Amino acid sequence: MTLDEQLLTLIQKRPEFREVFTILDKMHLGDAFLCAGSIRDLVWSEREEKTFNLMLGNLDIYYLDPNESYEQYLTRKTELNQRHSKYLWELTNISLNNPHRPEFQGKDSLADVIATFPETCSAVGICHSPATNFEFIAPYGLADLFSEKIVPTSAYLEKNTLEAFKKRVERKKWLQNFENTTLVLP
Repeated sequence: MTLDEQLLTLIQKRPEFREVFTILDKMHLGDAFLCAGSIRDLVWSEREEKTFNLMLGNLDIYYLDPNESYEQYLTRKTELNQRHSKYLWELTNISLNNPHRPEFQGKDSLADVIATFPETCSAVGICHSPATNFEFIAPYGLADLFSEKIVPTSAYLEKNTLEAFKKRVERKKWLQNFENTTLVLP
């Protein structure tokens, strides 16, 4: 079984993931990708036979809608958080200028944005739509995710120091919470 198939199997067997994708479909976000931490934590928890709860972490949702105004985005974000408050939604339309996410400026594809994520094991997105079924974006592949390797992306290191990356890993406590993880530095 390929890593794509393994990831798909993990996601399909979790009713909370199906619920999240159903919510996103009803919000008419187009190809909205669930990214980063929720996928990483699912895989690592499954591999280490730990409990996993999707409601404990942020759901990083990225989508591309160049026709959406900032006001429409805020309305959509508020509606999502009010109607489905059991999840911690982090909604991002990469088409909008976001001063808090300067690394997204000039990016016009979700693959380009996901490639800017700090570590290769988190640079993963999955989308479900009735038309396409499941689609993955993993610019660095899935090997680091499944082998529990924490490797900084080149995009992250272009704008940050190795020391900043180490501090990020410490702050996230991945090495303490997941015993099979390894930090791989260039």
